[in-house]
Amino acid sequence: MKTRSFVLLLTIALVASFPVCAQPGRCPAVGGAMSAPAGQCEVVGGVLMTNINSIEGTTNLGPVFGDLQGSVAAKILGQNSDGSYTVQHYWVTSSGDTILFKPAILKAAATSDSNVAVVLWGNYVSEIYGGTGKFQGARGQIEYFGVADFKQLTLVLRYRGAILYPNP
Repeated sequence: MKTRSFVLLLTIALVASFPVCAQPGRCPAVGGAMSAPAGQCEVVGGVLMTNINSIEGTTNLGPVFGDLQGSVAAKILGQNSDGSYTVQHYWVTSSGDTILFKPAILKAAATSDSNVAVVLWGNYVSEIYGGTGKFQGARGQIEYFGVADFKQLTLVLRYRGAILYPNP
C-alpha cells in the first residue's frame, strides 16, 4: 500500500512539473504571462557564452547549451541616455532553426572592477517574434543572468524563459 501511494505521488509530481500553459493561450513568461492564440508552451533554460567583440570588433559570438542549444551572436547597437545598451541577438539552434528577436535592453550592474559588469535577472530580457522551422510564428521572452569581463573579452550568461508555439 505504501509503495503504491509513493508511486502515485511521484507520478503526480512528475506530471505537475511538465511545462504546460496554465490556460489556453497563456504561457508563463519572464515578468508575467504571455497572451496569444492557443498553442504549445515550452519553458526553456540553459547557458551561453561568447567572446566579446569577436567579429569585426562589434559582434559577440559563442555556443549555447540547454533547451535552445546552438550558437548565438549579439551586437551592441548603442548606449542609451540612462546607461543601458540596446542589443540585437542572432540565434541559430543546433538543428538549423533561427530564432528572431526584437532589440533588447541590457542594464548592466557595475562591480568593483571597472572591466567587469554583472547582468541581474530582470535587467536583460529579449523578446522572440518568430523564426524558421519550429520557431515560425513563435513568440516568447528570454531573460538572462551572468557576467561580462571586458578585459578578458568573455561573457557567460544563464538564460530562462518561455516560448509559445502556434498550433501546427
